[in-house]
Amino acid sequence: MNEEEQQESPSTEAESASAEVVNWEAKAEGYRNDYLRALADIENLRKRHEKQMEDARNYAVDRFARELLPVIDSLELALASPVEDAESIALLRQGLENTLTLFAQALGKAGIAPIEMGEGRFDPHLHQAIAMVETEGDANRVLAVHQKGYLMHDRLLRPSMVSVSKAPKAAE
Repeated sequence: MNEEEQQESPSTEAESASAEVVNWEAKAEGYRNDYLRALADIENLRKRHEKQMEDARNYAVDRFARELLPVIDSLELALASPVEDAESIALLRQGLENTLTLFAQALGKAGIAPIEMGEGRFDPHLHQAIAMVETEGDANRVLAVHQKGYLMHDRLLRPSMVSVSKAPKAAE
């Protein structure tokens, strides 16, 4: 190599190193921008998710409430009708029975159903005994239902309040 080539070589290496540093700085700035965009996207996604959860909490019963509106209308109509004689009382009773049917249908559409008694055996998972009555026959039979219990799908909303049989005490 001659002197001119050796003199150009350090400046070319410095320019090359400088270009490489600039290239790395550009890549680092690109990565930083990508990171900031991803961070902003995640924050937007979190906010959107929170909004959806809040809407779900606030409006979860929307469809159920719409099913109950005819029940309210029917009860208001029954209360507004005059009760003067036996015939109007019979009509009022019929209207209340129809309203109860509407209400049971609305609950059924929401997955809420009364607890069926089945064999009439006491089930502590579904019933709450409020009285024990000595009777002949099998013990732990449901004798009377004082208040219906309800299930929502497979979850207990309220246990049935029942009277349960117990074996009679032996005579001494």
